Amino acid sequence: MFQENYLNKINIVHLIFISFSIHMFVLSQPIYEVLDENYFTNFTRWFMLGIDHTPYQLFGLSLIEYPFVSVIGDNWFSWRFPIVLFGMVFLYFNYKVIEHLKNKKMALLATGILCFSPLIFTHSSLLLRDIPVMALGFMALYFYFKQKYYFSALLIGLSALIKETAIFFLIFVVLHYVVTNYKNLGSQIRSKKLKTPFISCMILFTSFLIPITIYDNTVNVLEYTTSHPEYLYYDENSELKAEPFSIRHTNSTLLALSVNDFNYMDKVNDPIHHLSLLFTKGYYFGSDNGNEFFASFLPVEDHGSVSISSDGVTETFLMGDFVKHYTDFPTSWNQSAINYSWWHIAFYSCIGLITYSLYVKIKNKTPLPSEIKILVCGIVSFFIPFLVIVDLRHTYAYYIIYYLPIMAFGLVLVVHKIPIPKIKLIVTLGFFIVILSNFMWMFPVNR
Repeated sequence: MFQENYLNKINIVHLIFISFSIHMFVLSQPIYEVLDENYFTNFTRWFMLGIDHTPYQLFGLSLIEYPFVSVIGDNWFSWRFPIVLFGMVFLYFNYKVIEHLKNKKMALLATGILCFSPLIFTHSSLLLRDIPVMALGFMALYFYFKQKYYFSALLIGLSALIKETAIFFLIFVVLHYVVTNYKNLGSQIRSKKLKTPFISCMILFTSFLIPITIYDNTVNVLEYTTSHPEYLYYDENSELKAEPFSIRHTNSTLLALSVNDFNYMDKVNDPIHHLSLLFTKGYYFGSDNGNEFFASFLPVEDHGSVSISSDGVTETFLMGDFVKHYTDFPTSWNQSAINYSWWHIAFYSCIGLITYSLYVKIKNKTPLPSEIKILVCGIVSFFIPFLVIVDLRHTYAYYIIYYLPIMAFGLVLVVHKIPIPKIKLIVTLGFFIVILSNFMWMFPVNR
């Protein structure tokens, strides 16, 4: 009765409209850069000048931001509005994937959970990279399930230009393809019927490498030997000196310098050189004075936070035409970014459902349901990477954002298996009341 009378009147457009409207209300909060936004805004400012001091960071987000900053200006709206749009794309294709796998009602329930998940909401309200990757990633999954393999490969390749975590979606696609076609793989290999996988791989790699090649020959991509970029200047004794600066402390004076004013070692002109920097010469171990590089795609070991006040008061630093703010966020705000209101129930529901399905398969010798294969592939592709390097950085729980859609899907699957309609209704409403209450408490009340 509940599903017929209410869910049939709701569609994904309603959910997207609600989510978009709430994002618009909080988009300006705060008006300054927070978390890693400070890096990405400055990456974009340098990109607009045709200079890249950080080739160990992928440039896709700057490409996304460029038209908005160019037209609207360098402000909070142009930083975040593109991410909100990608957030809506992510919600839509998350819905379409589940609708394809199951049905509209389950897709609406799972997407509704994600609409009001603080981690999803926060990352689709700030200039951060994960939501654009997830939007393109779930679009790729949708076309993969529709057997549009070439377009799916193209999207994964493009998403990899934004952040290395796009590889999670590649792992998912490969694993799911093997799991669902393992009986035919041997014959395909023997008969050399691998045209589609081969072409898909070529499309994926070219969609990643060609933009890098164009970028390296369009933008001045600079390689340094020091932990920070350095610019050249003459001191009071007319001696030429090199002064290091942090990208996050970019100011109008630095932006006015030409390429020849920087103390770089080499210019990057080809994708091989670019990728070698990405994999071998990114961040530094230890302090800023360290001289040992390690791959930039690994999470940075936590050595503490920036120098800020302990009472949570915002400090403002004036640097040229830019104003930078650093603040010790209240505990409640941090909890809204990494929140566990439904994670535990959803996670163990997925584990329980997988375990039960494997037991039934072994006992009755029946095929494993397609949705269970999705949960298994999701755990391996999106959750196992979290376990592998979780000890390197205590805030790495943030990266579990890629696994949240799988957990939401698993939670809905478990609820859907409740045989008594009234109990199913009560449980469904109960989850949404808790999730909505938590969302309201985290944002309108504490933010």
